[in-house]
Amino acid sequence: MAKKNMDAVVKKPTECTSDELDAFQKLVEEGGEVTPHGLRQRIEQAAALVFITESECIAVGAIKHPNKNYKEGVFSKAGVANKSNNFNYELGWLYVKPEARGNGLGHGLMKAVVAYLGGSSCYATTRENNDSMHHLFSQYNFNRLGTAYPSNNGYSLLLYANKP
Repeated sequence: MAKKNMDAVVKKPTECTSDELDAFQKLVEEGGEVTPHGLRQRIEQAAALVFITESECIAVGAIKHPNKNYKEGVFSKAGVANKSNNFNYELGWLYVKPEARGNGLGHGLMKAVVAYLGGSSCYATTRENNDSMHHLFSQYNFNRLGTAYPSNNGYSLLLYANKP
């Protein structure tokens, strides 16, 4: 059996076809972690979108230009408000289809993100109980900042960043 190519492709939203943007949005919505209202606009405003495709799109992630007020709110809730100005990008919308998990796709997404960032500062949030993401972040030099804080969706979030 031939090994499948699971390389991540990074594109600016303006370089994506409508079908690629649709597939990206579908997976992000499938993840159930975001408000669908206005999602397409937020996707189109991202710095870069990351795709892993087999016969269809099976994993996605994004490097986003965070809104200043949103970013300040995240850092404030995590108890590290003084650090928010140190970060230019937000890593988000990382999602791997359930049937494709356990095959290293998270690593593929993170390798592409780190390469794209080229040392630029970036932060991300994840559920406090998402041990897989905590482990993945730590392997790519994203460290926890501050303390857990309640999300608007009834669970706690943790803040991670690739710079102190």
